[in-house]
Amino acid sequence: MNTGIDKNYGGECVDCGSLLELYEVDFEKNRRILQCTQCGLFHFYKKDFLGKWKIVKAGRVADLWRKSK
Repeated sequence: MNTGIDKNYGGECVDCGSLLELYEVDFEKNRRILQCTQCGLFHFYKKDFLGKWKIVKAGRVADLWRKSK
């Protein structure tokens, strides 16, 4: 079933260079988590003052996002 949502993102994994796939988005806090399609590394992004997505950190566990401030 096609939901019409493209989960691929134009960025690359900081570890292996593969494409990233959308994992989770928080519109209230302007945050999103992307996961590497090859190695599974999670990439945590936040919007900066100008509204551009900037990587905050990368890690193996998605729960790292909930623990950060």
